[in-house]
Amino acid sequence: MEHYELRVLADYTHTGVQAANTTVRPTPRAVAGELERDERAEIVFAEIFAPVDGGGEEPLRKIIPILDGEKYGEYISLSGVHSSVMAPPKRSIWGGKLYSFGTPMSNNPLTSTTLKYSETITFECLAGAAQITADYRIRLWGYVYKVTELATVFGTMIFPTAVLDRPRGRTLTLGGKNPIPVNGDTWKTLPGGKDQAVPKINPFIRFAFNKVATDGMQGDYQFRYENGNVDDSDENLYFDFNGLSALLVVGLGPAERAEEEVFGACLDETLDFVPAGESEGRAGFVIPCFGAVRFEPVGRLHGFLGVLIEPDLDLPVGAEVMWPAGHVEGRAFGEPAFVGCLVVAAKLCL
Repeated sequence: MEHYELRVLADYTHTGVQAANTTVRPTPRAVAGELERDERAEIVFAEIFAPVDGGGEEPLRKIIPILDGEKYGEYISLSGVHSSVMAPPKRSIWGGKLYSFGTPMSNNPLTSTTLKYSETITFECLAGAAQITADYRIRLWGYVYKVTELATVFGTMIFPTAVLDRPRGRTLTLGGKNPIPVNGDTWKTLPGGKDQAVPKINPFIRFAFNKVATDGMQGDYQFRYENGNVDDSDENLYFDFNGLSALLVVGLGPAERAEEEVFGACLDETLDFVPAGESEGRAGFVIPCFGAVRFEPVGRLHGFLGVLIEPDLDLPVGAEVMWPAGHVEGRAFGEPAFVGCLVVAAKLCL
């Protein structure tokens, strides 16, 4: 039973100077991220201790997990900047939940989206436009199982399943798979694993900074890579899916900068914008007490009754489905020209 205890699966502290626009990728051994041959693991949440020097934040631009040697940036892209940190230390959480990648020990494919690996875990850390001189630390938490324990803990992953979007009268069926017995060989083919067959179900969390300042006079701002509005494709918040893919958005977090609580966000042009400052004091999806980004359940932000998931899932009431297409927009509610950060937390079904 000791294998069922929540534990640190990877722990890395960077010391010294990291040059601007460079990446650091510690080995799995350096972060204590290696498993025994008869073990499997799932990552539930991360902690980022952002670099701060003399009271000023430093640009730990992006952190991407690497599972069994494969980068997961398409799905998980975490900001490590202090004012917009997306996975703060759990000791700093108040009034809400720490963001998690999924529900551990679950056989429901739409909640069992923890990051699953069989051999190694590490991460890649990108510095921004200036060097990093302060120390920073990253920890990944989760569970380790012996291969012989998996069937007892998980049983069989339930397929097929469906997402019912009742407000729009739509159903997204995630078929094409039979139920999957959970064992050492099938572990990486489960939701959150890198060897899934279609339909793939993964956690999705991504941030974006508007590359061009906006002052509220220039119209709404799409965080769209192909338009040059964000720095790279990992920050793209424009989703043009086919009819077989969907993004189940469960949290949306506009960031505040300094004392200017003027930046807002919505899921598309038909919805009301919500200023970042209005999230203050509300029960949110995750609220770091020292960070600027606050996640709110989408239904709480925009008044959706939301999506009913069957079978009954442990997802926030008021999730919103982007299917087959959708985008996230930002707006500055005044002057001066403003740059803000926006975060989307979701489940991605492909």
